[in-house]
Amino acid sequence: MLALLLPTSRTNTAPTPKNAIPSNLSDDFRGYAAEDPTYVHLQPITVVDVKRSNETVPPSHSDIDYRFSARDDHNARQAVLAALSTPFRHKKRLKRFEMCGSHATIWHSATTDQIKILAYHCGLRICPRCREMHAARTRDILGRFLQTVDANRLSMVTLTLVHSDLPLADQLDHLYASFRRLRASKTWRVCKAKGYAVLEISRSSDGLQWHPHLHLLADMPYCPHDKLKAAWLLATHDSSIVDIRRINSHAVQRHQAYLTNYLSKPPTDAIQSDARVLGEWIDALCSRRVLLKFGRPSLADKPAADPPPDDWRLIGTLLGLLRAMELGDPDATHWLKRIGSMRCLESRNPDAGKDYSIDPAYRTDDRQFY
Repeated sequence: MLALLLPTSRTNTAPTPKNAIPSNLSDDFRGYAAEDPTYVHLQPITVVDVKRSNETVPPSHSDIDYRFSARDDHNARQAVLAALSTPFRHKKRLKRFEMCGSHATIWHSATTDQIKILAYHCGLRICPRCREMHAARTRDILGRFLQTVDANRLSMVTLTLVHSDLPLADQLDHLYASFRRLRASKTWRVCKAKGYAVLEISRSSDGLQWHPHLHLLADMPYCPHDKLKAAWLLATHDSSIVDIRRINSHAVQRHQAYLTNYLSKPPTDAIQSDARVLGEWIDALCSRRVLLKFGRPSLADKPAADPPPDDWRLIGTLLGLLRAMELGDPDATHWLKRIGSMRCLESRNPDAGKDYSIDPAYRTDDRQFY
């Protein structure tokens, strides 16, 4: 991670005004990423040359904090940081999560008037922001699957285990193994079901036990409820809790959103408010798939994407813009307001940590912020 460290003379340092970043601006910036999470952010530079002179401003905010500026994301991040800091086995994940949103740079295309934000992303499902990108990919898969399914064969199936005091990881192992046994049963083979299953984890109503279950979006013919319950009891040895419903063609999009919600929403308050419970949730989900494919579902072709602009111009680092706005710079305020008022493309930067300010290839005649 390379950063340009400029002289930090205290004599010419401009005072940093308190609360210089309006809360409504950061909320606007956050809202569009949540609405369409198919994008990414970058990292903070330690010192910023705002006026193109020797005057430097010590950073008072980080672009990491700006990425998690929404209250729910901030609270979720603090809870996950506390849970990851305890066990030594999460040391690498903790470092990745701590850096998520760092090295953020802002780019502008003159031909499309589009703004792009490049940054480092941890890519972890436990991250409240990166989870949105996992959900976006899931929406794409389920949407393409639904395009190939006959509306008269679409079913929503929920498979549930009875509550127990076993650790969550053991219950998930049992749930997944039971689902494999169900798919090997005669009842399931006759149905020839195919589709996708999504894992949901919650706590029981009394908050003392785990409640993991699978939601299935299945392309299958009619299957009697009693036969499916009997097959699930045979697979789990202790549970016959099964719900199966036909989905009419008018409700397809509603159920698609319902399923993908489980990948994008943070853990429930009952999980997030208890550090021990949250730690167990993190342990159980590490290296575990939450979107399961069964049968051989068909997917529609991806729609052809518009060619990306080839005239991206570097505006500067997000941290540089924030520092400049604290000094009342009108250009920085202009760009940050645009970020908050329009849909910005977010992408993961493979060169996260690169110091663009010392690379002449990225220098332009227009003003830049570092």
